[in-house]
Amino acid sequence: MVIGGSAPYRYGQTSLFQAVTAAVIPKRLADGYDYQQDVYGPTSKYVDFQTGWLWTRPGGDWIDADGVRHGSKPWFSAPTVGVGANLVRSYQVDVTQALVYCERNQRWCAFLLTSPNAPRVLAGLFNSQQPGPTLDVVYRNGTRVRLTCRTLASNTPSSTAPVTTRAEATLPVFVEFDRPAAEVESATLSLVVTQHYSGNNPSIDGFLLDPPINAEPVVQGLASRSGLQDESITAQSSVIGAHRYRDGSTLADFVLPDPLNINAESVFDPAIYGTGARDLTKLPHRGLGKWVNAGKDWSLVPSSYREEAFEPLAPGLGALRIRMPTEPGVTDGSVVGYYGSTAGNGMIYLPDEMFGRLGRIFIRYYFRLGGPYRATKASRRHVYHAPGASDWTTQAGKFGIGADHSTSYGGVSGTAGGPYGWQMRHSWYDCDAETGGPDEGGWAAGYHLYDYTQNNPVGYNYGRADGTPQEERWGQRGGLGGMLYAARWYCIETEMKLNTIGNAAPGFLPDGELRTWIDGRLAYERTGMVFRSGPIATLAYQSNRLRPCRELGVRGLWLNWFHGGKTVATFDRTSFYTGLVWSKEYIGPMKLA
Repeated sequence: MVIGGSAPYRYGQTSLFQAVTAAVIPKRLADGYDYQQDVYGPTSKYVDFQTGWLWTRPGGDWIDADGVRHGSKPWFSAPTVGVGANLVRSYQVDVTQALVYCERNQRWCAFLLTSPNAPRVLAGLFNSQQPGPTLDVVYRNGTRVRLTCRTLASNTPSSTAPVTTRAEATLPVFVEFDRPAAEVESATLSLVVTQHYSGNNPSIDGFLLDPPINAEPVVQGLASRSGLQDESITAQSSVIGAHRYRDGSTLADFVLPDPLNINAESVFDPAIYGTGARDLTKLPHRGLGKWVNAGKDWSLVPSSYREEAFEPLAPGLGALRIRMPTEPGVTDGSVVGYYGSTAGNGMIYLPDEMFGRLGRIFIRYYFRLGGPYRATKASRRHVYHAPGASDWTTQAGKFGIGADHSTSYGGVSGTAGGPYGWQMRHSWYDCDAETGGPDEGGWAAGYHLYDYTQNNPVGYNYGRADGTPQEERWGQRGGLGGMLYAARWYCIETEMKLNTIGNAAPGFLPDGELRTWIDGRLAYERTGMVFRSGPIATLAYQSNRLRPCRELGVRGLWLNWFHGGKTVATFDRTSFYTGLVWSKEYIGPMKLA
């Protein structure tokens, strides 16, 4: 079983590209549809579409044989001959220099192949008539091996999503092989060209791929000026609150035990909404600083806990454990309705003076996905929402601790933004390709910006519908944060600066900002955003509903862990949180020792 990646971050994995075994998972219901699986690899824009990891320039980044980034001297060049749309020929080219460089510098064995003078089409890995690329290596110890070709991917601007499973691929293409395992004596690349077209001195040239790697420095903040493991951090004026799940603590120290309908205005102080006198027995005063509406599968575990591949972040430091159990009885063909599975739906509210007024917040916490963890094709079930309405298990959802001002009128799936409410949940996505690739063994993480669609002003409707995962996935800046691998702790800190609003048209300025730091390093940044607009919606009081209030500022923190979409969880998952701090300034990583 895969516990997690071979390195903490997406850019440090043994393979550069995520491969798949087939274009689709075949339908399991007669009236259903095939599930598209070829969605994880590279494109002209992305090193990795799943994580939003961008090339520096469209078409890919490379180093040439002189070590020049984006240089013009290929590491190898194979002359090609003949003309004919159906002419098939095999070519071999010496690639020893490139393989020696890969082995000595511990680089991915991944290439950009081009045909600069005439179009050429290669046989792909899924070609039933001709072999795909092969790479034969002789090591200096005399061993002969054929390195597995993991991925052959199209590299055309018109392909907004990965294309790695076609029988043929028009150059330029990305190709990756397993890395050489010993010192290289010689190496030969074999290619089959299935279509030849005219041109002067046609050839296939190869360049070593050189994707951008996040090199941001670790940024220290308030935590560096506090004691060990955030001791006394709440004494700093910018800190609003903190949770230290130290050994000896109990769940009741951090969780309000009474269940409350947090979507009903009747449980909140009416003075906040201008409907009555101040009532300190109600939210946000009641249980201030504690989780409200924690779920039945929440528990506090000590540092000695060892289930689900748990290890403490630091000696004596436990964690909040949240379990998402398998929904029982779900098999292919089950009718599951239109609901997902909720494991976490807790809120921590800001104090009265900030509630609905705060315009900028930093939230830092440590996150660990329980292991062993591996999504499989078998766990992705083919089900019905209702008789005749088939769908596939989503294997994705929301997680994390984000800022919140959601209401009964807006803020959640598809309704965030505008004058009604907003929130900033995080998103997670499984990869069940089962090839041992770099997008497996954890989650691709980001923001659930898909929520900002129908209520947000025109031109500020966010999400992945347009094939732009870098807008929401945390891997955009050199791969850092693109994957959160199981059985590893990550320090996640987010900053949300709400945009300016007003009552005069258009009611907003596009000056909102969103950032994520992973282990103290900037992984995601987006500015010029809109999360709210004025005038704030004026709505009649209903005791069992919740309206927007005050300035539509931050109301609190929302820990939302949800599977779906519209399908339920089909295997057990566990997550752990510790070291939570919320503040008006950047917090930074905890002092652990």
